[in-house]
Amino acid sequence: MVDRITKEKRSGIMAKIHQPTKLEGMVHEWLEAEGIEHEMYPKVDCKPDIRVGELYIFVDGCFWHCCPIHYRRPKSRQDFWVPHVEGAEAKRKERRSKLPYKWIRIWEHEVKDGSFKEAISNHIGGKKP
Repeated sequence: MVDRITKEKRSGIMAKIHQPTKLEGMVHEWLEAEGIEHEMYPKVDCKPDIRVGELYIFVDGCFWHCCPIHYRRPKSRQDFWVPHVEGAEAKRKERRSKLPYKWIRIWEHEVKDGSFKEAISNHIGGKKP
């Protein structure tokens, strides 16, 4: 079968795979600055964003992951958005509850206000793995 996309376009599409989001990038930069060894996008169940030693970290946006502080149901198209966003979060919550590894969730607002640093430090014992 002939590919209908040019080689350059395909390369651009593939390059976007696993590009860090702005939030993931901010956490990554802090870990780098602190000299904390970590791995981006470890290949384990539920696809966490970062691994620090034995700790896996999910960096979750407040809207898409139904943050208990900031999530508000959209006023329009609730028939689409509610099952789409809240349904996906319910499935994620169920899958994550069964994970065999130690993990934490870092919310978008925690990245923006810097409080994620303390959360990570507390879970890794304040030491650099």
